[in-house]
Amino acid sequence: MNSLFLVLLLLSFVGIIIGLIKPSVVKMKSRKQSLLVFGSSTVLFFILFGITADPAPATSPKPETKVVQQAESLKASETEQPASKTTEQTVQQPTPQPKTLEEKITDAINTSLGSKTNTDKQRVVSVEITKYDASMISAYKYKSGETVVYPLIKISADENLTTNLQKSTMHDEAVKIAKAVFPVDQTIGDIIIWSQLPVKDQYGNIKDDTAIIYSMSRSLFDKVNWSNFSYRDLPTLLKTEHNIDDRNNYSESIKF
Repeated sequence: MNSLFLVLLLLSFVGIIIGLIKPSVVKMKSRKQSLLVFGSSTVLFFILFGITADPAPATSPKPETKVVQQAESLKASETEQPASKTTEQTVQQPTPQPKTLEEKITDAINTSLGSKTNTDKQRVVSVEITKYDASMISAYKYKSGETVVYPLIKISADENLTTNLQKSTMHDEAVKIAKAVFPVDQTIGDIIIWSQLPVKDQYGNIKDDTAIIYSMSRSLFDKVNWSNFSYRDLPTLLKTEHNIDDRNNYSESIKF
């Protein structure tokens, strides 16, 4: 039907043109009559053609709109992704392992003396833990099967200008180490401290070596009133107590 109205519309338009030129051809008496008849039919068929025309198809989104929608969708998925990754990381995060006795002792010494010496050396050189064997358990009157250990602690000492000041510094450090280490674990039966200094050998070479060795048992540590004790008395105390318990001792490995 729409096509028919289009044909009639075109014929009416042609009729207007011919009627204006030669009305007799289209059976009209005058140009005015041709204009009136064919003009009216042209308007009528134009209206009918418009009414019967098929509705315009829905337009698809513009390319720019699609791009925006895709970008928003991608952004939403990226926003959700980190949350799931964070959840996975939280679930898969390993449980912190408990510190070893060596690590606990090192931390205690670093807290008491500082992790570096006054010459910027690492304070704790090493910590080695050794268990008492059966003969030591018996000799020092522990219960059979009881776990007792002794740490060998190697440290770098702060350096000082004179011999007396140097020894005093090292004695003070040894007392602080004993006060820091024994409370760390009740299985510690005694401690041995190797306090190191730079030492020059006969060839003029300088290297860090053990200068003073301090040994102290827990039983001696528990007897001392440390709040009234002077670190200058430490060598004498350890030598005297050696006669009672050979785990206590003091010795100088170099000639000051």
